[in-house]
Amino acid sequence: MIEHGSREDIIASLAALRAEIGCDFGAVGMTEAPLRVLRWQVASGHANERYAGIAEKPGRGLSATVLKVGRPISLSMTELVCSRRLQEFPLLLAEDLRSAYAVPLYLGTSLAGVLIAGDRRKRIYRTEERRIVAAAGDRIAALLTGLSAAGSMQGG
Repeated sequence: MIEHGSREDIIASLAALRAEIGCDFGAVGMTEAPLRVLRWQVASGHANERYAGIAEKPGRGLSATVLKVGRPISLSMTELVCSRRLQEFPLLLAEDLRSAYAVPLYLGTSLAGVLIAGDRRKRIYRTEERRIVAAAGDRIAALLTGLSAAGSMQGG
């Protein structure tokens, strides 16, 4: 779970990412043990609060793509509809996203979550935009890693 202070820093990072690449939406999802469910915990540019209640089961949606493979992925509503996989991506449905680019978030060497940038219109993310999203993912992972390290020091 993301604590309040780091939550504000992550929201600021998401807002900066949205401004830099001109996307409509940005969110961070984290896996929760022991079931490895992916829950969307922080968002910027959201149309409603439904994102906060979305949990993706392991082996479906972004858990089966970004988290399983550990690499970024581009998503297109058109392709997902054609492949009959749209229901596996509830965040896209809840936020009416037509395009998205998602990158893995690593805490140390462990895959711990996903950063997604999305648009409510069809869009192809250029190489530079993908690089910017990946860099934002690194910054957010560093915030989360710092939080995780501080938590272990307090607990020990």
